[in-house]
Amino acid sequence: MPGSAKLLVGVDGGNTKTAAVICDAEGQALGFAVGGASNWESMGETRAAAVILQVIDEALGQAGFGRGDLLHVHMGLAGQDWPEDEPRMRTALLQAGWRAGLTLENDGFLTIRAGAPEGHGIGVTAGTGICCAIIRPDGTKFVYAAFTDLGGGYDTSGETVRAVIRAEDGRGAPTALTPALLEATGHATVVDLVHAMHREGEMPSHRTVRPVLFSTAASGDPVAVDIVTRFAAELALCAANLIHRYNLADQDTAVVASGSLFMKTGRLLFDAFCREVLKVAPRTRMILTDHPPVMGAVRGALFVCGLDQPTVWQRLNREASSKGWFQQPSQAEEES
Repeated sequence: MPGSAKLLVGVDGGNTKTAAVICDAEGQALGFAVGGASNWESMGETRAAAVILQVIDEALGQAGFGRGDLLHVHMGLAGQDWPEDEPRMRTALLQAGWRAGLTLENDGFLTIRAGAPEGHGIGVTAGTGICCAIIRPDGTKFVYAAFTDLGGGYDTSGETVRAVIRAEDGRGAPTALTPALLEATGHATVVDLVHAMHREGEMPSHRTVRPVLFSTAASGDPVAVDIVTRFAAELALCAANLIHRYNLADQDTAVVASGSLFMKTGRLLFDAFCREVLKVAPRTRMILTDHPPVMGAVRGALFVCGLDQPTVWQRLNREASSKGWFQQPSQAEEES
């Protein structure tokens, strides 16, 4: 009955959406909700806290429970990059009426919790931006957060447009990216495209450019393949640096890849990423996961409460999948 249950909640709060999953101590999946963005850096901690609590309340309502039934909430939030960020967000949540147990971390850790069988390892996320993190078996962790400088969809899109312009004026090699990008943007010539960019403020969206890049690379175009493989090398460098930093070159560490650029673009990026990582650590287990980050958040709550047992985690994954929660349109794009 309400008021007597001890439920666990995982929250994934990002730049485009916020999701919450509720389960009990046995891994029974009870509630799910999704709402808008909750990165305090762009909206302030008060508004971010309000979005998070609204999403949790909606998930609780779906499950037929209330806040008084909660034992612990684990949140993986975008913008939790510096030591002062956690108390800032925690204070906002408490002022908004939060009372259950609460742990906060950067959302980059959720990839590992969701995708690594043991719940620890290295996670690399490639979406609109990129993120790389590690969770050690003893629970210690590190995330690049604000240190990453080559940022996912936006940067690969910029490289694509640059390659087309250089091919046009002769500084670069001819490429099949040119007709593909012109068709996608509706321009007759590269000159028309560049004029629109400079005089009309028409910057091609990365959601338009990205499919052009990866489909052209998949067809074997050398320029497109070079952009993708250089991006893969940068992602692999993040993982390899953590492997060296923590002396994992001879261990069978799980390296989990997730995000829209890994999941929605074919095999080229992941395969190139794997090759580079395995050069450094041949025993590494390379994992491509489509588990949503919010599942890593609820697993974090299970871990904090000492309930992250294999049978519990497997049941939670099985039930959440069977309910079709993550096939909703608002969940379709997993961004970093």
